[in-house]
Amino acid sequence: MIKSTLKYSILCGIFLIGLFFISINFGSNPLLDMRHFIFDLGVFFLFIYFSGKEFKDYRNGGFFHFWQGISIGFIVIIPAVLIFSIVFYAVFQANPELIEAYKDGARAMLVDKKDLYLERFTEDQYQQQLAAVDDETTARLLFSTFWKKIIAGFLITPVVAIILRKKPK
Repeated sequence: MIKSTLKYSILCGIFLIGLFFISINFGSNPLLDMRHFIFDLGVFFLFIYFSGKEFKDYRNGGFFHFWQGISIGFIVIIPAVLIFSIVFYAVFQANPELIEAYKDGARAMLVDKKDLYLERFTEDQYQQQLAAVDDETTARLLFSTFWKKIIAGFLITPVVAIILRKKPK
């Protein structure tokens, strides 16, 4: 199960990297844009589904238990996100202007949505949030992105496991 699933995991990691850079080239900041979270869910769904489908059809006689789906999902997600994170860190270390571009985008987003922010929070909290943007580091950004992707994968894994499960009669 692990060997066949790891090829999907590696492909998923490469696909996440490609999607990240394609998003940047189209002018979207995948670190700030919540639509990218939806894309991550879709990518994880596809790779977990096809990995589970291959295991079910070719290695397990057409049967698939929920726990197998969860296991396959974790085997796909964790290495894929690790691959993405390593490349993310290397790129951000090699290009320090990327972290500055992120900070500029985050500041611009906070300024654009100031009215919405102030409806729920105080002016002091808003100013603290603006100041926190300046303190952002590559490591913090990596940590945040890593956990967002892990959570996205963990959210979609049970859905795929339910779709694919088939018990023997």
